[in-house]
Amino acid sequence: MPDCKEGQMKKKIIVCLAALTCLAAGGGTALAYISDSAYVSNQLAFAGENGLNARLTEPSWNPRKGLLTVPGAVIPKDPQVTNTSELDMNELVALKCEFVYTDSCPDPSKKGKLLSAADMKKAVDVYQIDYNSDDPKKSDWIRFQNQKDTDPVQCFYYSRVLKRNFPGEGETTVPLFTQVSVDKSVNYARQNKVLEMGGVEIRISGHVLQQMSGEASYGLDNPKAAYEAGLFQFQ
Repeated sequence: MPDCKEGQMKKKIIVCLAALTCLAAGGGTALAYISDSAYVSNQLAFAGENGLNARLTEPSWNPRKGLLTVPGAVIPKDPQVTNTSELDMNELVALKCEFVYTDSCPDPSKKGKLLSAADMKKAVDVYQIDYNSDDPKKSDWIRFQNQKDTDPVQCFYYSRVLKRNFPGEGETTVPLFTQVSVDKSVNYARQNKVLEMGGVEIRISGHVLQQMSGEASYGLDNPKAAYEAGLFQFQ
């Protein structure tokens, strides 16, 4: 992209954190716990560059109700982005999900780092996430090419321009997913594999760009063009 356009393009990295921790109770009863203590994801706001603002929330997430789960449980969790720009600027949005080791990991060198492929498999054997991108009847979020739901890093872009509608309320995306569930078939042995690695943390971060009509050649006209131009760059 030419330097002149790079200087004009407004962009912002956004961050929201949620922790997903699996433990097992004694006495032969398989239980799992989910918590996002120390993070207030449904209150997180992020300031943009030159008036470009957005907010990442999880309005259905209730940690008090979601702390104790059992096989067959469904935990509402719905990350979504709202355009809150101070000016009448529409946005292009992308989100990244990272699955990392928690502070409870018995190996200090792994804390906060991405799960290995083997440990990610252990996590998805216990928890299922209903990604919008994986529903053939929906096309609101698009997973980046060559990525799948068993990867420890997954990126998605929103398929529609997120409008500001200034001075009214800005639009909100459809949730990236709406729930985390534990299949009824999950037993103690499968949960214990996650317990042994100290649980799993899901980190969600985002990238928003100012949408600029008529700038398709630079990738700013629509979400697909931005994705194909490589503008959604996550660190």
